[in-house]
Amino acid sequence: MTKIQKIYLFSALIFIVAAYFSVGFYQFDEHTQVMEFAGMKLGLTEKANLSWEYATHMRAGLQPLMVCCAHEMLAPVGFDDPFSVAFALRLFSAALSFLSIHLLIKAFLHKIQGERLQMSFVLLSFLLWFLVFNSVRFSAENLGGRIFVIAFALFYIWKDDSAKKYFVLGTLLGLSFLFRYQNAFLMLGFFAWLGLVHKSKISHLALLVAGIVFLFACGLLVDRWFYGEWVLSTWHYFEQNILMDKMSGFGIEPWYYYFTQIITVGVPPFSLLYILPLLLLVVHQRRNPLVWIALPFLLLHSALGHKELRFLFPMLGFVPLIIVQAGEVINEKWPQIFKYKAYQVAVVLFWIHNGLFLCFVSLKAADSQVNLYQVVYHNYQQPTLFYYTEHNPYSRAMDVHYYKRKKLQVLQIKSLQELSVPRDSVVLFATNNNDEVALVEKNNVLIYTSLPEWVKMFNVFHWVERTHFWRVYEIKKPLPVNK
Repeated sequence: MTKIQKIYLFSALIFIVAAYFSVGFYQFDEHTQVMEFAGMKLGLTEKANLSWEYATHMRAGLQPLMVCCAHEMLAPVGFDDPFSVAFALRLFSAALSFLSIHLLIKAFLHKIQGERLQMSFVLLSFLLWFLVFNSVRFSAENLGGRIFVIAFALFYIWKDDSAKKYFVLGTLLGLSFLFRYQNAFLMLGFFAWLGLVHKSKISHLALLVAGIVFLFACGLLVDRWFYGEWVLSTWHYFEQNILMDKMSGFGIEPWYYYFTQIITVGVPPFSLLYILPLLLLVVHQRRNPLVWIALPFLLLHSALGHKELRFLFPMLGFVPLIIVQAGEVINEKWPQIFKYKAYQVAVVLFWIHNGLFLCFVSLKAADSQVNLYQVVYHNYQQPTLFYYTEHNPYSRAMDVHYYKRKKLQVLQIKSLQELSVPRDSVVLFATNNNDEVALVEKNNVLIYTSLPEWVKMFNVFHWVERTHFWRVYEIKKPLPVNK
């Protein structure tokens, strides 16, 4: 078994582990506009409970359709509960990401000069910590970005210039667009490079457009199924966010926002590795297709008022290739840099830090509160009253319905004395208030805590008692009423 084959095998294991443990979502839109939308079609929630994007017909129905299909496929084997379906979808996302990485390696590994840079390309592609975390997300940013990477890689792998090649690549680009409309920025740069640098034939570009239009038409059919009427969700998305400028209502950030966020979130000083290589390619390889793809994508997103780091996630699949190609530029112009002791130490420190973060993101829930929903869902199938006083764990930016059984009622009470234990229902109480814990924990059963028990072993200076975290109790006896 070669070194690269061992990396493939190890990476596949890492992806499966991350898909299993990384429950939940990175950003709540990943849940509300996919799982909750699908929940409406599955009869788990009402239209009135959905976010405003549903009423304005601005979201594509493709991902909700995939969720519904997953339920249908897993139902015969008894794994159609929401948590099993979510895990299956994370596995699908991981497999798609793995395929895109493999194809990009197949397309470019032989072009990279030197075994050291080749191994760096493979390792970074599979094991860069934030790539692994994003690769298992069933999000529009990840799925759309990975499909674009597949189309880009196939452009180099598929050697002939047949009509079939360009039409198929067009359908992949169209599918990428259906997942994430902003991927049109990626397509814009790719088309510009094809026409101005690669000098593609007009007929080939026309076939790419034909493939995109074909997938766009398929998207119309999916939206017809989802909304129950003919809808042009692409236009509504543009109308709501650009013409009506609703996106600015979620906050406006300065033009340099993405640069500061990348530096901060990417863990300085290593985060410079995700910015400087692209700048190096812009200066020294202006005809590089990655420059033409990445630059318009970054500039157009920077020009928009509302910015979120996840908006750049469709580009993540290209980060390892950009880094390695920049390494080739350095090796050509300043080869002595690779001989410096400081460089060698920096490489070792980088992989140590990457390994630590990789373990963290692979074994930790993306949103730990979903574990609470899972405990309640699997252990309480009978009529259940779920009480809280201050904070509702089933209400985030919006109420969560997809992970609830229909027999579960979530109710707010003003004080603990209102807790009662009817004969026909189980009573649960959730709190992250330590004062309430002191009153409830006696004579009642703790069924869930968001702070793992092993962490409490390190309760130096009693920090656990001062920390607010979720605990859920099964109420066996009502609390005595204060007189």
